[in-house]
Amino acid sequence: MVYITVHQSPAYHHITFDELFSQTFSEAGLVRSNESNTRTYRAASASRTFTGTLSPHWLIGRLCEFNESTKDLRETADRHSLYRRFFIPKRSGGLRPINAPCPALMDALRRLKRIFEDDFRALYHTCAFAYVSGRSAVDAVRRHQQNESRWFAKLDIHDFFGSTTPDFVMKMFSMVFPFSEIVKLPQGREALSAALDLAFLDGGLPQGTPISPLITNIMMIPVDFELSRALRDLGGQRFVYTRYADDFLISSRQDFSVEKIEKLVADTLGGFSAPFRLNEKKTRYGSSAGSNWNLGVMLNKDNNITVGYRRKRTLQSMLYNYIRDRSAGVFWTLEDVQRLQGELSYCRMVEPDVIDAVVAHLNEKLGADIRAYISADLRSAKTLA
Repeated sequence: MVYITVHQSPAYHHITFDELFSQTFSEAGLVRSNESNTRTYRAASASRTFTGTLSPHWLIGRLCEFNESTKDLRETADRHSLYRRFFIPKRSGGLRPINAPCPALMDALRRLKRIFEDDFRALYHTCAFAYVSGRSAVDAVRRHQQNESRWFAKLDIHDFFGSTTPDFVMKMFSMVFPFSEIVKLPQGREALSAALDLAFLDGGLPQGTPISPLITNIMMIPVDFELSRALRDLGGQRFVYTRYADDFLISSRQDFSVEKIEKLVADTLGGFSAPFRLNEKKTRYGSSAGSNWNLGVMLNKDNNITVGYRRKRTLQSMLYNYIRDRSAGVFWTLEDVQRLQGELSYCRMVEPDVIDAVVAHLNEKLGADIRAYISADLRSAKTLA
């Protein structure tokens, strides 16, 4: 079995009979560009449509070149010496270990990432939203908003990156085109295994490298495909499924059994002999009538995505204090201005009209130009630095 993923074609407006009859149509308009959407197909084998333009030996050669140039890194006796370990706070509490590669390893893993993306043209299932250019957590929630979903199940994988083993990655890559084609050749399997080996630490994928997220999105294509397919019309009920790294979000317009959904996800993972498991303590189920927070935003009872009134009030206070301090000749540090700019940009991405109204109100009330002030302070701070 092989899973083939391609970019989804743009959607254009179809000319209706009335338009054709009355000759009132113009050029077909673009309905959706689908710039980040993909489509995955499952087949017994890849057809010549896909393999005809593929050169397995050239791809293997690219991997062999990479492996030769990184031989010293792979043969380092203590791989921990290639990383700097530190901890960051988790949103749910506790600390998350981050392993940042040394410059030489970072450069090597970035090169491997480019080989996978450019030469292998590796993509992701359309339900995957984490670590994908042009996609965000908000875009994932918008999928559920478009369905007008009212009931939501959030499931979490325990130690997703750390539990991902080299054997499992090779097994899943062997099912994903075009990796599926090169592993048919002994030298191809050996070259891919050696290249992937450099991405692992202590038998798992370390968080903090440029390649770990891409590897997970590729290896999860079969899982995402099977889950999405099974949920499309489960029990006559339409579900929407998105995955953001290890967070599974499944929703529907009607109430449903979270236990059945949990079992379906667990059985699907088990069907691929996945080395990780669901963290059942973190499974959450509820409706948009309650506190429906997902991936840092809320999809409320009115089917609007919001950052929440507390965060908006905090942002408004930050902007107010920033303007008053600046007017008094007290200039914030570069780090504080960057933090303010980041918070303003994020909240505006989620609720543009609301945040624009907040900014306009403060500008008028205090005789300010917040965006011009932030830009000027960032330029000034960077020049002084």
